[in-house]
Amino acid sequence: MEHSLNHCLISRDHYTNPWSDIGCQAALKFAGQYLQRAVNDASDSEARDQMMYAATLAGIAFGNSGVHVPHGMAYSVAGLVRDYRAAGYPQDEPMVPYGMSVIVNAPSMFRFTASACPQRHSHGAHCLGAEVKGATDEDAAEILAGQLIKMMKATGIPNGIGGVGYGETDVEALTKGAWAQQRLLSNSPRTIVQFRTTCAICIAAG
Repeated sequence: MEHSLNHCLISRDHYTNPWSDIGCQAALKFAGQYLQRAVNDASDSEARDQMMYAATLAGIAFGNSGVHVPHGMAYSVAGLVRDYRAAGYPQDEPMVPYGMSVIVNAPSMFRFTASACPQRHSHGAHCLGAEVKGATDEDAAEILAGQLIKMMKATGIPNGIGGVGYGETDVEALTKGAWAQQRLLSNSPRTIVQFRTTCAICIAAG
């Protein structure tokens, strides 16, 4: 579910089009209204039905616009896992579920990309339920990051990549793994160089 949310936010960042925008905005509004309920109460069929619909809309949206940096970073976060075992998943092997490996990077990366299209970042946050009245373009990064962090906390998502077992000594390996995903990094609304990727990972790990 967090993965679908991230798809919609990313799809609205840069390579946007009217078709994708319709699906993204609707899915983000559903996520803002129903995500916490759906995650925290498996018997809440209304919320889970609405999140299934949101996931479908997200798939249509990003299929027509693409995704970028948090997904590229997720490959190394999921692939280099050592000890982390997510609740609700088989415990016999370490694993960071892919959706989780994407969303733990997202607040830091949206802080980085917000300056490229601040109004779209603010609008995404608003769709998720954030208060944006009176906000300036300079506020967009923290408004969106803050709303994501709020939702992550409410649904039991770890606090950044540090929350899934990584630290400063892992930055080089994580950066190398992310940098290999040029197909995704090249979609970023801001130019990504390896130094920037490293910085983002350090921030997320903090």
